[in-house]
Amino acid sequence: MKKNVVLTLLSFLALTLASCQLGSKSTPKKKKSSLSSSSSLTSGLVSDSEEYEQEDPYDPDEEDPEEPQVDPDDPETPDDPDDPDVPDTPDTPDTPDDPDDPDDPDTPDTPDTPDDPDTPDTPDTPDTPENPDEDPAITQYYANISTTNTGKDLKNELHKLIKISSASVSYAELYDVYRKSDVRPDGEHFWDIYSDSTDYTLYDSRISANYKIEGDSLNREHIFPQGFFKKSSPMVSDPHHVLPSDGKVNGMRSNYSHGEVTGNVTYTSNDGCKLGTGTGNTTVFEPMNHYKGDIARIYFYFVTSYEDKLSGFDTGGEFKCFARNDFPSLTTTFLELYLKWHLEDPVSEKEVIRNREIYNFQPNRNPFIDRPQYACKIWGGVSSTTQSLCASYNQ
Repeated sequence: MKKNVVLTLLSFLALTLASCQLGSKSTPKKKKSSLSSSSSLTSGLVSDSEEYEQEDPYDPDEEDPEEPQVDPDDPETPDDPDDPDVPDTPDTPDTPDDPDDPDDPDTPDTPDTPDDPDTPDTPDTPDTPENPDEDPAITQYYANISTTNTGKDLKNELHKLIKISSASVSYAELYDVYRKSDVRPDGEHFWDIYSDSTDYTLYDSRISANYKIEGDSLNREHIFPQGFFKKSSPMVSDPHHVLPSDGKVNGMRSNYSHGEVTGNVTYTSNDGCKLGTGTGNTTVFEPMNHYKGDIARIYFYFVTSYEDKLSGFDTGGEFKCFARNDFPSLTTTFLELYLKWHLEDPVSEKEVIRNREIYNFQPNRNPFIDRPQYACKIWGGVSSTTQSLCASYNQ
């Protein structure tokens, strides 16, 4: 009896010890069932080596995975790969700077790219003035004239700018223009294109009077004779080429071209104008030296302003300088002479005032007064003589 009790106690202790060892694991196994003392007593003696165990479904080699403890405040905590809301996105590699990205502040400007002359960003500025000291109003007037064109092209450009289709003043009104455009510095007398000694006042009774000698009458001189354009308008009353002059000297000039007399002088005025044989071996009328440039620039104006009409004008007779074409419009012999006069007798203050005042009556200007260099740009290449003259002028 005592032996059975002792064996029962030893069996109980063995079971208890085994149970404690199993409890040290992370997930406890089901404990072995031990025989109670009462069952042992009723079932008889149990051997020291025998134990009765219930089947334990827990496999000690298969441990339950530990769930990671996520700390919400810990940025180092890895994402749960089984969480569908957190994609397992790989790190984005460093993207190199895009040199074409305008938003990249580190992108340097490309300084070596040449400007495109056809881009609309190129400012549409006016051409550089031919004369840096030029009146701004004159600069504006010629703003659309090319600074690179020459010859016929430049002449045609100027023609389009200065041509007039109808008369701004009548033939009778020319004296009203002269009272502004052709007044001597004393403010009382008219300039005379063929004389410095006449004394015609602004409202003189001798205006358009009959004449026999110099000083009898002041009348209107057409540098380009009106008979060659049949007194047509607007040429007949264009003040740029119709000027006040003494009636007698005007009559002696007749329709002859202006030139240099070299012989056979048939008439000399009180102030030295001459009529005789000269330029081109023809009869010519030679004005005073200090008006030669004025007259040359008037010829240049006329053949430019009326370029589109020249082919319809009469030719022949005494007027030998006219070529009756749009370019060069003057015969080479006379063109060379007029270019020489233009260069040797520069623009005077008298001409500047005249050009400005006429512009107040008629909406065009004489460009060869405003910009004398246009003459060489247009006609400087016509002959070796014009080339030589203009080369000397440009030095």
